[in-house]
Amino acid sequence: MKKKLLFLGCNHSQIPYLEILKNQNWYIVGVDLNPDSPGRVMCDSFHNVGYDNFSELINVGVKEGFTSDDKVFTASAQFAHVGAATFAQHFNIIYPTEESIKLCLDKAAYYEFFQQNDIPIPSTWYISSKAELRDLVLSMDSLKWYYLKSDFSKNPSYVYRFNASSVPYEKIFWGRDRYLREFYILQEEFLGASLRLNLYGDRFNVFDFNSGNKTAEHHDRLIALGVIKTLQSFVRKQGLGHWLIKFDVILSHNEYAVLDIGMDPPSRMLRICNEQNFSLPKFYIDQYLFDQITYPDILD
Repeated sequence: MKKKLLFLGCNHSQIPYLEILKNQNWYIVGVDLNPDSPGRVMCDSFHNVGYDNFSELINVGVKEGFTSDDKVFTASAQFAHVGAATFAQHFNIIYPTEESIKLCLDKAAYYEFFQQNDIPIPSTWYISSKAELRDLVLSMDSLKWYYLKSDFSKNPSYVYRFNASSVPYEKIFWGRDRYLREFYILQEEFLGASLRLNLYGDRFNVFDFNSGNKTAEHHDRLIALGVIKTLQSFVRKQGLGHWLIKFDVILSHNEYAVLDIGMDPPSRMLRICNEQNFSLPKFYIDQYLFDQITYPDILD
């Protein structure tokens, strides 16, 4: 009998993953808020459920007879992992915990964790209202630039750059929604090379954040400053060691600061794989479902 797999999100970008899983002979139970999602036809069973509707996801699992021997997978938006974790916990399926995933989604939470665990971040303040921001601006260094970003921001939503004399008060959103839950985070601009680091198992690669090009220029410094070791330790402690985790890092000559964490499929690696006729979704599935690091060496 085929093992079942809950697949969250069935839009166009997920189709390559569905094709591989179909060839691996899984019984695929797809869920998507869009009843006409293009990946629907590739699923053995489909349910018109959003990945943030936790109770309905569990109802789907009960109807489909999921057990601890089955799997959960998503290559969708980062928020889908919360639903996947909730589902997995209910059916005792191995998956990172909801707490670890929420930590990685909430900038205020992971910045606080970083500060408590000696992982460097820029000078940081937490702000919940326009009045608090106005008060803080009075003490800002007029020669420096700052970034204001909401706790659940997804660039470019709710991310602002300014100095003390150019704060865009009227453009800043102060309501509450999926991108702004509680706090804005104000950070002093940390100067250096902007890098995207992808960590997978004991391996990693580095991309220049602005150009999107892979680079080995900074490898020695990243290792010497303990950046790779520190971030790999964080990944393992959060139970994310079987996943490909992305970090945005600013690297100066002898310091660094961590800005962001990402859990969605890496677009820069996908571009290289497409150029080289490799299947990133195949390697991605190998790691997430089978704990096998099979990415080609060209990606390191």
